[in-house]
Amino acid sequence: MAKTGKPVKPIIYFHPGVFLAEKLQEMEMSEKQFAEISGLPEKTITLINSEKKDIDSSIATSLEKATLIPATLWLKLQENYNIYRFKKLAFSLFKGLSYDNYPKQTTKIHRTLKQMTKMAMAI
Repeated sequence: MAKTGKPVKPIIYFHPGVFLAEKLQEMEMSEKQFAEISGLPEKTITLINSEKKDIDSSIATSLEKATLIPATLWLKLQENYNIYRFKKLAFSLFKGLSYDNYPKQTTKIHRTLKQMTKMAMAI
């Protein structure tokens, strides 16, 4: 007999910059003001908010200082997002591959494996 209950919600992964942008709105603070408080360059804040820069331990420590959100949370958000990107890339590698088309697909496979290796090294 099947159990009934609440449906399972899928886990949604997002870049920490999404969280930071929301936090800045909540704090009613510009990127420039936040940069001054955190000690990070304004360009770094802009790149994080636009999901073009990942968060490392140094940045996480600065974000903790400015937001009082633990550095470990910032790093965990980044780690989860990196794993999500890696799995998404791995899935795209094998999607639609067939034995008959293997010779034509080797370039795509090598390019994707190179990207996956680069991402795995960052995790």
